[in-house]
Amino acid sequence: MRTAAVLRELPRKIFHVLSLLYYVLYRALGLKRTIFCMALWTLAVGAAEAARLFFPAWNRLILGPFSGIARPEEKNRISGLFHTTMGSFLLFVVFGKNPKAVAFALGCAALGDAAAALGGKALGRHSIGPGKTLEGSLSCLAACLGVGLFLGLDWAPSLLAAAAATLVEYAPVTSWFNDNLWMPLVAAGALQLALRK
Repeated sequence: MRTAAVLRELPRKIFHVLSLLYYVLYRALGLKRTIFCMALWTLAVGAAEAARLFFPAWNRLILGPFSGIARPEEKNRISGLFHTTMGSFLLFVVFGKNPKAVAFALGCAALGDAAAALGGKALGRHSIGPGKTLEGSLSCLAACLGVGLFLGLDWAPSLLAAAAATLVEYAPVTSWFNDNLWMPLVAAGALQLALRK
């Protein structure tokens, strides 16, 4: 049962980890060009999402190849792809002059979110909210802390920012709140605050 749940979630999380390519773009093109490219990409994703929601045939065409990735509730609402893209775009706009914060935030969004889902499905025994387990949240915290330490950050600011990212991942997704949008922004902001002396 747990293995089946992990295997169902795995393609979505692998796709989610591809958001680390935004960091590659940022390092290769620099901040101004990355913001320009991300603005165009965000508009394209937004237009595709709008078309998908307004035209049922387009919705079926777009979701067909991604049936193993899209959540059932995303059939009739904005998908995680848009929120991830918008969150990454806003990350570059707000925190783009701080490469460590950008790297940390994208690492948390990609790896922390994946760790929460996969850790929760594989190990989760203690429910702490709808669709959330203590084990999933601890997996997210460990992954985000690991990102900070991998980047050479001290453990204290890494832990503080990882905890902030984990709280965002824990929060329930609503029509106005999506962790894919807010996690990179909160992670970068918390890290930037933690690094101030």
